[in-house]
Amino acid sequence: MRTRVFGMECEYALLHRAEEGEPKPYGYYESLLEHLKGLTPYLIAALAARERPFAGEFLGNGGRFYIDRGAHPEYATPECAGVRDLVAHEKAGDRIVRELVERAGSLMAAAGTPGRLSIFKNNVDSFGVTYGSHENYLVTPEAMENISSIVPFLVTRQIFSGAGKVSASAVPGECPYQLTQRADFIDRVFSDRTSQVRGIINLRKREIPRQGQSRRLHVLVGDSNMSEYAIGLRVGATALVLRLLEEGSSQDLPALSAPVDAIKDVSRLFDCPVRLENRRGRYNALDIQTMYLERAHELFRDHPPDPGEEEILGLWDRTLAGLKKLKVSSENWILEDDPNDMRRKIDWVLKLWLVNRVRNKNGLEWGNHRLRLLDVRYHDLDPAEGLYQRCQDLDLADRMVDEQAILRAQVEPPDNTRARTRGMIIQSASGRNVDVIIKNWEKVHIVARPQGPRSIHPFSRRRRMVNRLEIRLDDPLMAEDASVLEDVRNFVECWD
Repeated sequence: MRTRVFGMECEYALLHRAEEGEPKPYGYYESLLEHLKGLTPYLIAALAARERPFAGEFLGNGGRFYIDRGAHPEYATPECAGVRDLVAHEKAGDRIVRELVERAGSLMAAAGTPGRLSIFKNNVDSFGVTYGSHENYLVTPEAMENISSIVPFLVTRQIFSGAGKVSASAVPGECPYQLTQRADFIDRVFSDRTSQVRGIINLRKREIPRQGQSRRLHVLVGDSNMSEYAIGLRVGATALVLRLLEEGSSQDLPALSAPVDAIKDVSRLFDCPVRLENRRGRYNALDIQTMYLERAHELFRDHPPDPGEEEILGLWDRTLAGLKKLKVSSENWILEDDPNDMRRKIDWVLKLWLVNRVRNKNGLEWGNHRLRLLDVRYHDLDPAEGLYQRCQDLDLADRMVDEQAILRAQVEPPDNTRARTRGMIIQSASGRNVDVIIKNWEKVHIVARPQGPRSIHPFSRRRRMVNRLEIRLDDPLMAEDASVLEDVRNFVECWD
């Protein structure tokens, strides 16, 4: 994408369960939350035992791993400037988190703690607690001034970005299946918080400075996708719409009368009509997405797209064409026809296809616990247990990146953003006599470790060298700052 920087933050669900014949892993009077919080030190210890460079929460691949509220492990991708890089780094995050959970399980066993740890990439648990998958985009002030123009797109993009959800209710008349797991938790369009109240867009000011102009757009409404295709289209199409806003091409785009109601209605029926302001007639999510797509085609007739934009434009076009031919029963959510094989690309369609197969084979009614178990297993990151992983292994799901790209993203930062410099700093300081302290994404401190009673003073007469090096990475598009890396090498060698 053209000079676009974006990244993803994904929270995961940790499950500690007893093996067969073992007692419940936490006591009756101990809350599940407190129990899970007690397990997080094992994850942190697993990070230290991983034998790969890291500095606090930041990893040598430019990403970040930490424990968020509710004892949810969270992985944030490094800053990416291309959709394929973003997809590779999000899937690399899944691998890293799974690896840490496996190591944490081994550490627990060695410490005599019974039970098994599992990790899931979904957005709601059996208690009705939700956790997020958030997006960050670097946008211009012009886009932020007109950011409300993107809301109808964000509300309706769930037709290709939803992860699908089997309802926990078996009450007749209630929707047994939804396109998205997050829709029911959205209660406003804009918010300045990410918990308790949840908006479609978060407006808390966390700017990514770029020549004193660009700002960070923080999007809250989105499911955790297993499909590589869905991840790429979700982020790529959103970036194209942001381009419309930046180029002044957002005039006369549709405006929803009630966005919060619409996001819930579309989740329950993807061709459900929604109300538009100042327009007559019936419009559904496909119609609204088509309006945005057509406006993007108009823009690129005058401003030729770069190869990344052209690829996403084609994916978006073909996806909407395939969804127009998709037939789903509004009464019992039977997938009646899928001539363009959208189940290979879109999570909610693939999950619905799997649910339909299990229902037909076993004669199950909606609300059966086996269907809810299937829903959860779809998101299990364990390759031996996860249904999405099984579908991918059986070539039932399209891919956007290859295995080598994901393996590389586990250890290497992108080569076209500041994550490259930050990751290389972490790697070059690993195993040396210095500590790397990263307070946020653009501030890096390298501090020499004490070597004796005199070395604790901030200035060493023997070395003639200040024992702290401070680095600012203000420009997210500055990929590899040779002067910074040279300063780091000299500092590390001096104190090692």
